[in-house]
Amino acid sequence: MGYSITQAQPSDDQEELISLINRNFDKNDSQWFDWSHRQNPFGQNYCWLAREEAAGKLIGSTGLLSRRMNYQGAPLSVGQAEAINIDPEHRSAQAAIKLQRALVSHLPETDFKFVYGMTETAAAVFQRCRYKKVGTFQHWVMPLRSEYKFKNKISNPLVRKGAATFVDLGLRLYSLESRTFLSPRLNTNFEAPFDERFHDLFTRHSQGLITVERTREFLEWRFCQEPTSRFQIMTLENRDQELLGYIVYVIGETGRNGDHAAGIQDFFYKDESALKTMLAAFIQQCRQIGMDTIVMNYFGRQEIGKLLSRFGFFQRKSATQVFVYQNPQFSDLQMDTILDQEHWHLTNAELLS
Repeated sequence: MGYSITQAQPSDDQEELISLINRNFDKNDSQWFDWSHRQNPFGQNYCWLAREEAAGKLIGSTGLLSRRMNYQGAPLSVGQAEAINIDPEHRSAQAAIKLQRALVSHLPETDFKFVYGMTETAAAVFQRCRYKKVGTFQHWVMPLRSEYKFKNKISNPLVRKGAATFVDLGLRLYSLESRTFLSPRLNTNFEAPFDERFHDLFTRHSQGLITVERTREFLEWRFCQEPTSRFQIMTLENRDQELLGYIVYVIGETGRNGDHAAGIQDFFYKDESALKTMLAAFIQQCRQIGMDTIVMNYFGRQEIGKLLSRFGFFQRKSATQVFVYQNPQFSDLQMDTILDQEHWHLTNAELLS
């Protein structure tokens, strides 16, 4: 079966594109499309469409999203490869590879130094198109309460509650949370708006990291204007209201087996001490509001994983892999650092739902 690939503006063929998105990604209105494709704070997006040559029907699409990343302490224009969207009956490699090759062929006409893509299902397509793999996301889970785990194992509610109380105490004593105390010189704020302090924090403490710039405009777009989720913010501040770190989270994220989960969507911090204090305060807050688990996705430094483990987080298997493709127009760009996962900092802020 043959496919033709054309480049288009995201606003072209909008009704067809929205229909394609709705039937494959379950986005059932135009708000998500407008937010993702028309309101990008970093500039213009690019779009490629795949049509069945015989019938002319739109059967697939992909996009290239404009991003600005920090690289060696300076801003860098890059592209984020959007998820490849193809109708189930056309999900052979042919259409997907054609779409991705059209995307990378366009790179020399942009100022993007490289493209990065994150995928659970299209790793083979990225590899066929000569992307280089950087690594795999980590999915972390911290159990706070265990009673929901015993629902199918212990029928007597009193016995179940007693067993859960004993297990929960053990979990809490094991966690670094029990040995981390909030200094009276520090405050946590669960009602802080995004302001210029967030970009100041990022600018001062992002040296050596490869990550999308946390500007006020990006954070507001990502977490205040996104139409399908309600995000909340926790900040760690000193007495002078200097921002030392923040966590963006959502309640009810990926809860399994009937558990109530808090999902960490994004975080940034001044130093490890601030991150440790912030995590302890966030975990305590989650306990107070009755959460059963905390979950998060992260891609980057091993030191983050080691600290999470000390708090009682454990890893579940993740299939989300990260790939990069260098723009041949910028062949002098040193890729060794970019291909080293230890320099990255990616969260759900980059994993657009």
